[in-house]
Amino acid sequence: MFLAAEHNPGCKLLTVMELDLDAGLAKRAYSSNPDAYPTSGTKPIIHNDWFEKVVMQQKPFLANAPDQMGDQFPDLDLITSLGCGAIVNVPVVENGKTILVINILHETGFFTPEKFQAACALAELFD
Repeated sequence: MFLAAEHNPGCKLLTVMELDLDAGLAKRAYSSNPDAYPTSGTKPIIHNDWFEKVVMQQKPFLANAPDQMGDQFPDLDLITSLGCGAIVNVPVVENGKTILVINILHETGFFTPEKFQAACALAELFD
């Protein structure tokens, strides 16, 4: 899956978050940049508009510029410092429940409709 993401749609940064909704925690299960985004530890799940769309409605989120990310990403300064200004978050659903979120980041304006669809298709690799 990770090599597939690097090839199509392409990414500057790829992370995968495991969700424990009962505990209200997210754990980074994979990071292509472990210095900036280590795979250790957990962070609390914040119930915001992003959570509602990606986790509850199980729909991908696309922001093709930092100003489209709004206040959904508290680490926006770190994201942009890594040369990333666009993001696609893809939910992975099992038994009707969002269990993972794939986060694909690249430079501002990177995600064309075709690249967005390729990013969304990565969820199928977890079946």
